[in-house]
Amino acid sequence: MFRKAIEACPIGIVMTDRAGRITLVNAEMERLFGYSRGEMLGQPVEFLVPDRLGAHHARLRAKFAGQPTMRSAAGRNVTGQRKNGSEFPVEVGLNPIHTEDGMMVLGAIIDISERMRSQRLKDEFVATVSHELRTPLTSIIGALGLLVANGRDTLPAATLRLLTIAQNNGQRLVRLVNSILDMEKIDSGKVVFVLKRVEICQLIEQAIEANHAAAVSYGVRVRFDGRPAISETRGDADWLFQVFNNLLSNAIKFSPPGGEVVIAIENRAERVRVTVRDHGEGVPDSFKAHIFEKFAQADNSDTRTKGGAGLGLSIVKQIVTRLGGEIGFTNAPDGGAIFHVDLPGWRHESETASEFYAKPNVPAPSPGTNPMSSDV
Repeated sequence: MFRKAIEACPIGIVMTDRAGRITLVNAEMERLFGYSRGEMLGQPVEFLVPDRLGAHHARLRAKFAGQPTMRSAAGRNVTGQRKNGSEFPVEVGLNPIHTEDGMMVLGAIIDISERMRSQRLKDEFVATVSHELRTPLTSIIGALGLLVANGRDTLPAATLRLLTIAQNNGQRLVRLVNSILDMEKIDSGKVVFVLKRVEICQLIEQAIEANHAAAVSYGVRVRFDGRPAISETRGDADWLFQVFNNLLSNAIKFSPPGGEVVIAIENRAERVRVTVRDHGEGVPDSFKAHIFEKFAQADNSDTRTKGGAGLGLSIVKQIVTRLGGEIGFTNAPDGGAIFHVDLPGWRHESETASEFYAKPNVPAPSPGTNPMSSDV
């Protein structure tokens, strides 16, 4: 029954002994790699990866043998090599099986070539469309801005109102395009973070100034409360500005007219915490688990009227995580939401600037490590 189940499995199944020799394969493994069953049995599992990666794979296998725990295939990508020499990406899941003859390892292998091709086409499509949209949108918004500015005293009120609506919606579309481009760059690992000493108070003051017009239009006050003696971090100033800008913009949008948004900084051991607190309705319980997901928006009419595409908080989380920080939120007892960002504090005057590419789910390297190493 076990053998029949293995043979019926639509993904590649391989079993190895403690020494890494192949003891079992199914028909899908024959199809994936082009070898017959007899050619694979008894061979070291490195037989299925390119020669240049064999030694590295052997080290990973030895490390797994030292701490054998079930590992999901999700996100564990390896390069496989077929009998004809062609290479292809695979996702590998591992499950240790303890037997009388010692530990065996059951591996599940999935060919992700088509998935990666589809992802690449999607990324290219999003980037191309976004770039093509941005140029004409800039011209349209500029023209509308001139019409609104020059026509305040000459155009009929109804015409001026329609032009203002068009301008506002054009600006909203530009923000959406920019958010999609940012997300695409972060997801694809094209963003380079330049790590250096950053004064957080200055960035927050810049974010407050950038959101001044929005705060006035919503009738919301913004107060910067709590400036500790030390508010420096090792990060990328441009991307950190976007973090504070997005959080502040969100807080302003979801605050009631006459409400107040409070930003504060505090020192916590070797971390610096920035909090952004609004006095709105807070985060609904049903939405808390999804708040940092892409295109996530709470399902209520108030949220829909605020605009946006639900990308801001997802971008914030991606940036903060990659800079070695953490983000979270709570609902305030007396109403509103409190978002907090914990960033690593500037620890040594000797720390120098460095840069690294932001690969998925990889935090910033700690000082003293090579930021461009293969572990990043």
